[in-house]
Amino acid sequence: MAKIDLARRAKIGRDRRERTRAQIVKAGATLLAEGAALTLDAVAEAAGLAKGTFYYHFGNVEELIAAVNVQLEGSFDEVLTPPHAGLSNPVARLSFAFAQSLEKAVSDTAWARLVVQTSQKPNEFGRGVRKKLTADIAEAIRQGHMAVLDPELATDIFVGIWLQVTRGTLARAPTPDLTCKALEAALRALGSAPPEGLSIST
Repeated sequence: MAKIDLARRAKIGRDRRERTRAQIVKAGATLLAEGAALTLDAVAEAAGLAKGTFYYHFGNVEELIAAVNVQLEGSFDEVLTPPHAGLSNPVARLSFAFAQSLEKAVSDTAWARLVVQTSQKPNEFGRGVRKKLTADIAEAIRQGHMAVLDPELATDIFVGIWLQVTRGTLARAPTPDLTCKALEAALRALGSAPPEGLSIST
């Protein structure tokens, strides 16, 4: 009689559940990016799964939206953390954050659509990213690098310009110098400018 490897069987089960959950999250993200109604029927159909399978992983659609938001927030961290970690100048950190995330939006239109669509709905997405940006802006204001002296207002302006430029990239082909020009415009709106010697590769 063959010996049953219980540990291996358990791992196979966990891997299968993780793949199914990821499949549901991906379906939810796709529907949100398209601006479609996120209903149980729509998610089940997009994921190619039964409704009962959905309920095994999520209690309701709101839990799925929260999972999509966590994943999206994590994708921002992946883009922003490497350049952010090695820069002491807050304006340089803001510049890299703007440029790197805009470059990702240009190269990954599905991601860009998801960011734009979720930014229009009241949810938890973006709070972590906004908190980091506001902290950098507040530091830049303290150091005298900005004319707009309200950190929250400055963050609204900075994020608003990024979102509007990103919407533009979804409507028309971006120009090669889009990132540099958009960054200069965003910093100019805050009464600032890219630090000397800062190179934004695009």
